Amino acid sequence: MFLDATRAGDRLVTIGEWGIVLYSDDEGLTWKQAAVPVDITLTSVVFADEKRGWITGHDAVILATVDGGETWSLQHRDPDLDVPLLNLWFADAQRGIAVGGRGNLFRTADGGQTWEHQALLTAEEFDGHLFAVGRAESGSLFLPSEKGVVYRSDDAGASWRELQAPYNGSLFGVVFPGAGRVVAFAMLGNVAISDDNGETWRMGETGTDKSFMSGQVMADGAVLLAGLDGAIMASRDRAENFMSHALGDRMKIARLLPTRDGQWLAFGEGGIRRITLNLR
Repeated sequence: MFLDATRAGDRLVTIGEWGIVLYSDDEGLTWKQAAVPVDITLTSVVFADEKRGWITGHDAVILATVDGGETWSLQHRDPDLDVPLLNLWFADAQRGIAVGGRGNLFRTADGGQTWEHQALLTAEEFDGHLFAVGRAESGSLFLPSEKGVVYRSDDAGASWRELQAPYNGSLFGVVFPGAGRVVAFAMLGNVAISDDNGETWRMGETGTDKSFMSGQVMADGAVLLAGLDGAIMASRDRAENFMSHALGDRMKIARLLPTRDGQWLAFGEGGIRRITLNLR
């Protein structure tokens, strides 16, 4: 099971269970295994540039690379905290945030040499999981959580305000499809949409009841959501309307990436698959 993938310049990097990190320099035709100091489940990967990147994982693990993902070093680990870190975001090669279980998050301002720990509680003193972190066009940071809670920071993560979406379940991620719109995606095909930086929300329609595991905005503005049972939903009107491009094998999709030869790579259950996906 691969749980995330991204680009590091011209290189593709993917991560998953048992501490597996693979990288490819030929658009996913062949893969090499990276040197990694842990054997736990890895959950999210980002790169600030073609050389410097970070990975989150269980046991509050954060790994770092300075060679494009070929070798990784341990920056942070706290098994006594007993939470997975589930996602991370970097503004540049120095400033980043990692988020995870039971409201825990870590901030760095020095490329991960040190990580400052915070814990967020809802107004009901419920320490829900923080599933993802992303930055909107406004500059605000958003953390989708459980019970429809979304946290927003307007000061680069120093403080957080609790917002309430109309969906009362787990919000797994957030994307920003332009013109100030914020879209949080969730279980059972649910999406919540805000056009005022999270102050108010409304529910959108996706046409599916499959839970979404990942979301992204493509270079041409298309919103792409993927998840359980091979679900792939695409929108060309900023998440107002979606069209299904579901895979027939019904395997879970954790991440989709386009290749430079017009194909796509689907990462998730069953490993890495090369697929044809026409979003036009």
